[in-house]
Amino acid sequence: MGEKNAILLGTLAYNIGPGAVNKSSVYRKLKRGDTNIYKEYTSHCHYKGKFHRQLHQRRQTEYKLLFSNL
Repeated sequence: MGEKNAILLGTLAYNIGPGAVNKSSVYRKLKRGDTNIYKEYTSHCHYKGKFHRQLHQRRQTEYKLLFSNL
């Protein structure tokens, strides 16, 4: 698993907890080598069961910062 993937998983674990990350589709896809995780990563944007627009924007920003070609 690459350095960027590890940073992304670490960020997600900080926000939703390591147990939730271990069960997530993001982790499963990265583990089998599939890096097409944008949809799954940005889907972690709910608070108390409701969609939270600012969390969605945060996930998009985190993803873009790590995977854009700056």
